[in-house]
Amino acid sequence: MKTKIFATLVLATIALGIIGYSYACWNGGIQINCYRKCDLAFTSVKTWDNEIEKDVATVNAYITCDKDTIKVTITNAYPCYTAYINYTIKNIGKYPIQFTSVTIINEHPEALEITTTNHTGTVLCACQTITGTTTVHTLQPARENWQYEFQIKIAAKCKPKGYPRTIGFWKNQFAPYLGKPGKPQIPAQTLEDYLDQITAQSSVFNFTGTRKQKFQQALAILEMPRRPTMLDKLKAQLLALWLNYVAGWTEGYTLNGMTAWQIIQGSENAINNGLTGKYEYWKNLCDQFNNLGET
Repeated sequence: MKTKIFATLVLATIALGIIGYSYACWNGGIQINCYRKCDLAFTSVKTWDNEIEKDVATVNAYITCDKDTIKVTITNAYPCYTAYINYTIKNIGKYPIQFTSVTIINEHPEALEITTTNHTGTVLCACQTITGTTTVHTLQPARENWQYEFQIKIAAKCKPKGYPRTIGFWKNQFAPYLGKPGKPQIPAQTLEDYLDQITAQSSVFNFTGTRKQKFQQALAILEMPRRPTMLDKLKAQLLALWLNYVAGWTEGYTLNGMTAWQIIQGSENAINNGLTGKYEYWKNLCDQFNNLGET
């Protein structure tokens, strides 16, 4: 006899002052309605196991319609049988989103020992993906000729609305990871993700190599040479503005009627076309935008 577990999607709404967080099935994915709309979804799932000579047990997994749950079925498992579920999660919204948990719903802990990648606290920017693996180890008490089911669920929230940070703030994020004094507020993986996003979108910056090499390149730009040219100063403030932009900390802010993206594009246009007479103008705009959070 096969046992099936049916899960009921719970719609939860938590009011925090005037800001509300809600989780719902909206065109597939978690939609979170706070001060903006954020969406997160499982986009792919693959399975495999440790069977080499035997071909007895099977593992199957699929993503549910709401896109926030993977249902897994293991059939005819035996002690020491191990199955693996590899999945991809994507931010399908327009704004940064932060994981609160990846939860395993396992109603048979006596038979299945399940571990999974811990994404708690990880931030995904728009269109960014992340992968994880859930490992299932079958224990001795597992029943023969039986079917076990469990679920993998994701939960998230909008990344708290931020404000632009100064160039000094960004220097202090990279420096400690390179052995210099200080305590960073942003995880190394997140910083590397920011640099990768900048590389993919910018026509001026290109961060390559290992994480340490990318951080060295970024810090060298932010700190500038001992006798910086106006181009060095522009690039330093432009990189800080880029970092604020990919972090989601420029949303809702304008300077002289211009958004951060418009200032970034204007600055890069000046650099790419050698408009030296405009370097100071764009440097000042980048600098002022990066300091909006201080006013």
